[in-house]
Amino acid sequence: MNLYIEGYRTQNKKLVEDITSAAFYYVYTLLGGRSARHITLDIKLTKDLKQKTDAYGFCQIMDDVDKPREFEIEVDASTRHNFRQILTWIAHECIHLKQFVKGELYDYEDDTVQWKTKRYKLHMDYDKMPWEREAYRLENKLYDKWEEHNGTE
Repeated sequence: MNLYIEGYRTQNKKLVEDITSAAFYYVYTLLGGRSARHITLDIKLTKDLKQKTDAYGFCQIMDDVDKPREFEIEVDASTRHNFRQILTWIAHECIHLKQFVKGELYDYEDDTVQWKTKRYKLHMDYDKMPWEREAYRLENKLYDKWEEHNGTE
């Protein structure tokens, strides 16, 4: 996997080291080594993202939507958020990355989304979107596994 980290708080060496370690762990755990090694991921740390966009993070495909391999994950890295929270949001967005790579999630340009075998209108409640429910269900488990693997408990 090619990983790039940019933006707010990147001068914090410990944060960048933890993001690097966690991102590699998340992607390799979710995709397996064969798929993960073909991924390019740009993580953008943004100050006050939640205030600007009403979201703590985003995962965006940067290349071919039919066979995505290049992604940008943007997360709120404001100083009021601790490392655990930022790394959990990155875990959440990496779950979306997995959903895109495995073809489980596909965004159409007509405000609809294909989740596995069913097509949804994006006007539904955020908490009811099945791809978000999966990401919320797995984000803390994935973070906790990384923490255990990394010996940072």
